[in-house]
Amino acid sequence: MKVGDIITVVALSGEYVGEVSSLDKLVINKPRMILQSQDGKMGFAKGVAVTGEENPETMMFDSYVFATMTNENIANAWKEATGKIVVQNPKVKVVS
Repeated sequence: MKVGDIITVVALSGEYVGEVSSLDKLVINKPRMILQSQDGKMGFAKGVAVTGEENPETMMFDSYVFATMTNENIANAWKEATGKIVVQNPKVKVVS
């Protein structure tokens, strides 16, 4: 895992996807919280906290359960949702 990688961070508060900007203290750029509907669809929240700003630029984790590389399909959906690139992927629908 290195700066610039798209990773998934699992914390007690939820699961987040973003681009690593620091590993000294884990910081991700353009964090998106993963949401899942009752019918099994997955998407990204517009924020990371109910009272937080919409679409924050960074998120620092003081504690977390684990961090791992993000599945390619989800990483591509994150890139599309955050304006990094636009991809066509029928397996993952971006919902925001």
